Amino acid sequence: MQVTIGVIGPSESVGKILKVAEEFPNTQCIPYIYENVTELPALIEQGRPIVDQWLFSGIMNHMYALENDLVQEEQSSFPYLHGSSFFGKLLEIQQKEERIIQSVSIDYITAEEVQKALSFYDLDKLQFETVSSALNGNAEQLSLVHEKLFIEGKSEVAITAMKDVYDRLRKRNIPVYRLTPSYIAIKLAIELLIEKANSKRFENLQMAVIGCQALNSSNVIDQSLFEWKHQDLDLKKNLLTFTQKLNGSFVEVADGLYYIYTTKGEIDEDVEASLLTTIESFKLNNQLEIGFSIGYGQTVLAAEQHVRYGLNHLKTGAEPSLLVVKTKNDITQKVQSDFRSMLNTAAIRTVLQEKFHLTENNARDVLRIALNSRRDNKQEFTADDVAQWFDNTKRNARRILVELQQADIIELYNKTQTTPRGRPSNVYRFKDTELLFGKEE
Repeated sequence: MQVTIGVIGPSESVGKILKVAEEFPNTQCIPYIYENVTELPALIEQGRPIVDQWLFSGIMNHMYALENDLVQEEQSSFPYLHGSSFFGKLLEIQQKEERIIQSVSIDYITAEEVQKALSFYDLDKLQFETVSSALNGNAEQLSLVHEKLFIEGKSEVAITAMKDVYDRLRKRNIPVYRLTPSYIAIKLAIELLIEKANSKRFENLQMAVIGCQALNSSNVIDQSLFEWKHQDLDLKKNLLTFTQKLNGSFVEVADGLYYIYTTKGEIDEDVEASLLTTIESFKLNNQLEIGFSIGYGQTVLAAEQHVRYGLNHLKTGAEPSLLVVKTKNDITQKVQSDFRSMLNTAAIRTVLQEKFHLTENNARDVLRIALNSRRDNKQEFTADDVAQWFDNTKRNARRILVELQQADIIELYNKTQTTPRGRPSNVYRFKDTELLFGKEE
């Protein structure tokens, strides 16, 4: 099975990697070339749908991608500079300088890595000065440190991984060599990514069972059997939509207990966030507490055992959470704050009650409007929208909106004519969108 690797970096570095990649017939390497590292987010987003693994040209662009949550460590790598890359450059220096070099200054490799490499080959007599990693990416400061070490006699030659530093030192007549990944380092990096991709594919074929349980269904049934049946139908409709998106199969195990059978590869962060949103939505809109658990396993039986284990640990009245069970010793609890794209309803509720002095019911109305408007991607809304979301009368929806406007939560944004006759409808929006939806990036 073919593996697709996105090779990302400056043109020169990407070109070297692609030459080595020609030796891997079952691997497709797609170049993503940039001139400035700030182009990384757009390039990675462009390649995300088709790329299995990412091979970065060096440590700096790889670190940038990790720190900005553009990729995960398990789906990316870069060719290491210590080892064959470092020793190859040392041999090149000795040959070109036509003498034995006794001391060097080097950046982008830690003192520990250099020391281990030299001691392994009994090269302890070679003196080296490593530049602090805190200066990585700062070409001016790196070149000044290399120059200072040369002038002070602590280094005969500078070895740098940055082209900009290399060019600066050459202009200052400092003996300098550019450290680039070796053929072996690039080959090992590609082999590692192929191994990661195959391992991920095998993992994605694992069975996954999403379990959903109505936690307070008995209370609802005691109040009204018909009310429970309506809520049960709403829940099934929601779960069937999930099942279709996950290419899975839906089974009603018992009254208020449902399973969705799928594979691990179909479940990602967006799915997990959607499950948590569904918990909150049913709690606010239907007063029905539901809980989700995801069980993984090599077989259907193992996945079912794990999902039941997770469902048994769900509690009513607790903060909405999702239990992911890989084994009985590997359980992860995920909450709203784990997902940047989600509304943190508990935190918002606290602010609404403490800052705006809203009652519990009014705070609940705000959250219901926020959840529904976010789901429908509507930043502006009318009484008709609220009546539909709340399954209520338009008159009651207008009353709720007036109360929230008086509380300074929403504001009148516009008026719209929905019918040829009659008065135009008020269009509202939230005054503080940052409170509910976070800062726009």
